[in-house]
Amino acid sequence: MQPTRRALLGYGALLACPSPTRADDLKDGRFRDEIVTILRGLYPAATISTDDDPEQVHVEAYTLYLGNLHGDLRGRSEAERQRRILAFLTRTMPGGPYPKDSPPPARTEPFAAARARLRIQLVPPDYATRTPDLVTRPFSKRLLVAYALDEPNRYQLITMPMLTAWGIEAGVLDEPARRNSEAEARQVSIEASPTGATGRFATSATEDGYAASRLLLPGFMERVRKALGTPGIIVAAPTREFIIAWTPDSEARARIAKVVRASFHKGPYSRSDELFHSDPAGLRPLTAAELADHGR
Repeated sequence: MQPTRRALLGYGALLACPSPTRADDLKDGRFRDEIVTILRGLYPAATISTDDDPEQVHVEAYTLYLGNLHGDLRGRSEAERQRRILAFLTRTMPGGPYPKDSPPPARTEPFAAARARLRIQLVPPDYATRTPDLVTRPFSKRLLVAYALDEPNRYQLITMPMLTAWGIEAGVLDEPARRNSEAEARQVSIEASPTGATGRFATSATEDGYAASRLLLPGFMERVRKALGTPGIIVAAPTREFIIAWTPDSEARARIAKVVRASFHKGPYSRSDELFHSDPAGLRPLTAAELADHGR
C-alpha cells in the first residue's frame, strides 16, 4: 500500500517536536526512542520493541538499523529531516505504511528468490520470547541459532508463518544460509597478535550484524585457526559485532576470559560470555578443567 498525501502529512506531525541538539542522540538512545514513537504512530497494531542496542529497533520479526539514517540526517533542516525519516521508514518496511489496525503483513516473496539473502544468525533466548514463532534451534546454554533475510538497513528473522507461506521445513534453511554467510565471510578481516611471551590472540569485528554468527562457519573458523597457527583454539562471541580467539597456551588466557565477560555485560549487542574450543572436528564448549585454566 502506498501512502496518500494526507497520510504522510499525518505521519509528519509525529516528527514535529524540535530537537535543537542531537550530538549524541544515536548512542544514548534518544534517536531510537524518537523513531519508536513514530513507528508506533504508523503501526499501532505491530509489536515494536528495543534491546540494549541504541542503534536498532525491532518491528515484528524485522530489525531496523538506524545508524545510516542518523548519519543522513546530519545538518538537515527540520522539514527535510522529517521527510527523510518518513521516506526511510516507508521504504525500509515492506510495502509502506499499513492500516492503523493491522501489523505489517507477512512477506510473500517466493523462497526461490529469498534464499540468496538467507544468513545464519546467533541470538539470545529473549529473541524467541519476544517473537514466539521465531525459527530457532539450540546452540549453547545462552545462544540460539536463527536465520535471517539480509537487506540494506535491516534484517528479517525467519518465522514459522514464513516457512508455511514458502511451503518448506526449517531444515531447508541451514545449507543456503551457511553457504551465503561463508561467501560473505571470505572478505572479513582477521587481526592476529602475540599475547606476550607465549601464545597469540585474534579478533574479527564487523558492523554488519553477523560477526558472532561466524562461530558457526567452518570455513571462517579455519581461517582464524590458521591466523593463530594452531589446529585448536579458544573462541568467544561476547557481542554480536566481534569474536575473539586465542591459543590455549596464551599466557593472557585468564585475562582474555575476563575481557570476554566484561564485553558481554557491557554490550551493546550482547551475546554470550561462554568459551568454546574450535578445531577441525568442530566447535564445543570448554570442559570444566579448561574453564578452570581460564580462571572460570
